[in-house]
Amino acid sequence: MESGGATHRQDGPAEAIGFTPVSKLLKEHVQNVLEANFASLGQTRQRIEELEAQGHRIITGGQIGDDGWDIIDWRTSEILAAGGGGLEEYEAAAAELDPDGKFVHHDRILEDEDLTYVSSPELPDGLANAIEDWALAEDAEEVAEFIGWPVEKVEEYQAEQ
Repeated sequence: MESGGATHRQDGPAEAIGFTPVSKLLKEHVQNVLEANFASLGQTRQRIEELEAQGHRIITGGQIGDDGWDIIDWRTSEILAAGGGGLEEYEAAAAELDPDGKFVHHDRILEDEDLTYVSSPELPDGLANAIEDWALAEDAEEVAEFIGWPVEKVEEYQAEQ
């Protein structure tokens, strides 16, 4: 735009002084979050494969409400045992099913991982964390549309296991 013989920039003050445009910054952060999650998933899968190769069985389940419980094979989703008799009944069933101590609860594997939010030097931590929560929990189609990735890739990168 010409004004009194001087040229005026149209791209705004942030771009004029070298800041990343906000939309690009947010898209990059979402992509970084998804890539970090995907890498973490790979590490978890590798750890599970190592444990299984050592003869361990990965399980999920546990206490449900006050007295309910279940023990589920993580790989097959087979319900190995379930009941409503509280913690003592759960522990007895677990001991009977796993006399050699080969069961490893999936939550224990996740607890061993270093799960931290992805940071960005240009975003406040609280905003970066909120964006991460959205990127991993939101509808894959919405995330894919925002960052320009195929929906299938976002679904794969969002996966919990």
